[in-house]
Amino acid sequence: MLDRRTFVLGAAATAALTSALPAHAAAAAPASDAAENPRKAAGVFLAPDGTPLMLTEQDGQWIVADEGGSVRITSGLAGADLVDVTRDGSTCHAVGALSGDPIATIWESTDGVTWREARRLHGVRSEFTAVGGGLAFGSVLKHERASVVRIAARRTASGWTTVPVRGLEWTDGLSATAVTATSDGWVVAAVDVSGTVLHTSRDGVTWTARPRLDGVAVRGLASVAGRVHWVGNEVVDATPLTGVLDADRTSPAVPRDAKALGVAGARSGWLTGGRLITAEATR
Repeated sequence: MLDRRTFVLGAAATAALTSALPAHAAAAAPASDAAENPRKAAGVFLAPDGTPLMLTEQDGQWIVADEGGSVRITSGLAGADLVDVTRDGSTCHAVGALSGDPIATIWESTDGVTWREARRLHGVRSEFTAVGGGLAFGSVLKHERASVVRIAARRTASGWTTVPVRGLEWTDGLSATAVTATSDGWVVAAVDVSGTVLHTSRDGVTWTARPRLDGVAVRGLASVAGRVHWVGNEVVDATPLTGVLDADRTSPAVPRDAKALGVAGARSGWLTGGRLITAEATR
């Protein structure tokens, strides 16, 4: 059975980047290092030019990689344990925690390479696990990193501000795995042993349960043309799946071992063999 933690903390991979680095990437990671070090991916997002990029850890550094294998080392993410990433308008948002005794943190970037810390929650062991549509979700943690209290932060003109969380019917230490803005609010997902629990909200504070997605662990949500698209893996055998809420699920044109990273624009992002690949979010 697929481990729920795989989706909460990012997909792990031991395969390497094998293609040549671009000539302009003077700060790129050496290919020899990539051949031996496991990586985990925070997710997929769009570059300013619309190219899908994967934000992933390699040899203790966070890098961005495209489908062709081009790699650039980021700056501003030292000590970050990233879980999710997205682009919202002209700004990229990455969330997770400062490593060690975790402190929930949000980072921002305009190009996906140079990052700055935008918000940190002081005084509690915590982490953010999902970000989308200007809303970041996370939890205050027990020592085994099980969720005990929901936390959320909303992006406003003056920056990120924490907001209350009401009505989430999550048990068993669940944490958010994906969140997206819609035409009338937000949708948030969390994964349990049977599938995905879903809630909606008009104000980002009070949440209402909606029909769940059984049998699939959702890793990404995106609202496209009035429909909420999702990507994930089947809970039992990790088969890649995509779909639209309240509609059929489909099998994307990706290898069977591909692990869902999220949705970037109209493309779903996947990690397979240590590489980023994309496909149509749904057919």
